[in-house]
Amino acid sequence: MGLALPPGATWAADALDALEGRSRTAASLDALLARVWAELAPPPKMSIDAWAEKYRVLSPEESATPGRYSMAYTPALRPILQACSDPDIRKVVVMKSAQIGYTVGVLCNVMGYHVHHRPSVQVVVFPREKSAKDYAAEKFDPMVRATAPLAERISLKSRAAGNSATRKHYPGGLIKLVGSNSPSDVKSTSARIVAIEEPDDASSNVAGAQGDSIKLAEERAKAYPDHLVLIGGTPTAKGASSIEAEILASDQRKYLVPCPHCGQEHVPAWDNVVIPEDASQPAREIYGEARWEQAYYTCPACKAPWTEEERHAAIHQGHFEATAPATGAVGFLLNELLSTFPGSRVPVLARKYLEAKHKQDEGDNSEMIAFWNSTLGLPWEYRGELPEESELEARAEPYAQWTAPEGGLIPLLTVDVQHDRLAVTCWVAGRREEMWLAFWGELYGPTVVAFAGAWLDLDQMLEQAVEHASGAQLKIAAVAIDSSDGQTSGAVYDFVRKRNRPGRPVYAVKGASDSEGKVEIWRPPASATLDPHRSGRKSDKHGVQVQIVGTARAKDSILGWAQEGGRVRLTGNGPLRMHWYQTVRPDFYEQLLSELKIPMRINPRRRQWKKRTDRANEALDCCVYAVWLVHALGLHAKKTHWWDLVESRIRQQGLFPATGDAEEATETESTPASPAPTPVAVVPPRPPLRRIRITRNPY
Repeated sequence: MGLALPPGATWAADALDALEGRSRTAASLDALLARVWAELAPPPKMSIDAWAEKYRVLSPEESATPGRYSMAYTPALRPILQACSDPDIRKVVVMKSAQIGYTVGVLCNVMGYHVHHRPSVQVVVFPREKSAKDYAAEKFDPMVRATAPLAERISLKSRAAGNSATRKHYPGGLIKLVGSNSPSDVKSTSARIVAIEEPDDASSNVAGAQGDSIKLAEERAKAYPDHLVLIGGTPTAKGASSIEAEILASDQRKYLVPCPHCGQEHVPAWDNVVIPEDASQPAREIYGEARWEQAYYTCPACKAPWTEEERHAAIHQGHFEATAPATGAVGFLLNELLSTFPGSRVPVLARKYLEAKHKQDEGDNSEMIAFWNSTLGLPWEYRGELPEESELEARAEPYAQWTAPEGGLIPLLTVDVQHDRLAVTCWVAGRREEMWLAFWGELYGPTVVAFAGAWLDLDQMLEQAVEHASGAQLKIAAVAIDSSDGQTSGAVYDFVRKRNRPGRPVYAVKGASDSEGKVEIWRPPASATLDPHRSGRKSDKHGVQVQIVGTARAKDSILGWAQEGGRVRLTGNGPLRMHWYQTVRPDFYEQLLSELKIPMRINPRRRQWKKRTDRANEALDCCVYAVWLVHALGLHAKKTHWWDLVESRIRQQGLFPATGDAEEATETESTPASPAPTPVAVVPPRPPLRRIRITRNPY
């Protein structure tokens, strides 16, 4: 300790040595405690973008610019990462174009941050399981291998610590990459971080009727008060795009850039791109006189042309600004004009646009739709695909509810099952699939248990008669009830089993998992029955036989283009025409037009039906089941003399109404006790010489 001692004072020297030893021990203890507190101390506050620039390394597998990650390439993504870091923000929505760097720059960074800096349970929902595996192999795993803090925490070896291609364990957390079409995956794990990729391609009805995959995934985060839901995707059809619906429910932040010439801020838009034309040069086959290689961007205020360097500088100086009131969700809109990547230069985009325009001029919209969605980041509006609601309303006819004009002969009841109500239509079929709507409405009440709630009202409605123009009372000939919802299917089976009877079949129906229309509207049912409430065996001869409906093919028939036989476009009277009464509930028209047939993302030349996000679709589903009943009962194939006989009996009933129970006029084909008999002719005609008796119900 530097003190001088008198000669011979050995005891004092021993005392000083002891004091110095204690000091060294105390110093060692202080150092040890300092290390302990450093280990136990919470990590310093750090935003996700700061974490990415400090720790993230890009590998050649995931990026064309490998090396230390830098926000300089994607400056428009920084505010999105900062919003994901904000403890007061629970939901972030991004409607984007392609080639904006979202997957690598946002999704990967959010996941990596919550592995290293703030370990959490994370669930990422992809449209299909294959998409999840592709993301793991092409984006996530390369990020882990290239970024040291992630490689220390996640073992990518097969089956190590329970890991797999779509499941990653790490200290303090777990990552699950799941497909939206699997209800067990979407609903099984609560997570603080929930990300949804490309919601427009995700299942809108998980496993038939488990619910919308986006909403199911969001439910997984509610157990955490500090959760984050991140939804990002490219839009598809206007009015039917899930990401568009999400962005419309947000504060809709748009990116403004300043003009390097006048300083005026604006949102980059395709209208500001100029593609010069040169008539002095020979016209080219696709581009004509347009010179895409000379295309440039201009300021909408001062009209000054920008160089690519000026456009990039303006992007770096830009900022997001909310354009809608705060809703609790933060939304960002991005298009490819905000990209600094070489493949997104204005001349390259101009060439892409001219090629799409050339195809459009030849009658093929597919490339222009892809340009609109993937380059401009906007939903495509399918004008003219369906008639307007006002057109349908103008065609309404002056007959009353629960009545049918002369052409309507066979009433068919259809039911779409919701958790709190039953949506019901009654269509009256006539010759060559012409149909008249006699009723559209909803019966409110619980539907999980049969013969309770709304089922009691439906039970009474089965005895409802439709008054024919002749005065005859037409009883319900057949019933189809939706059984696709796993929570209500048991109640449907119970109801169908007890109310099915010879002469008036009651069917449990379920839509086919077919988006392209390959399954016929009606097909012969399987011999086995499915009724889990009837016995312990999967198949039971006394059980309910669930009938499969080719919903896509039926929607083609109802909503397809006029040249394809789309019924809603056909006017007047005749084959395939659909009619409705003037006093029908107003929402019938919008619900009947509740789906659009849009190009598939993986193959734009093939189209699939997509539900619109701004309305319910129960009326359309009920109409689909009515078309199925027409085919299941064979009414579409009946000859003229068969219909003449049915109409004759109905007119006789109108002239001579019976006072007691109706007596059957014809022999119906034997209908087994099964709730789903093989479809047969409703009224097989007798030989001409046989006597016909008058009856109340010709079926």
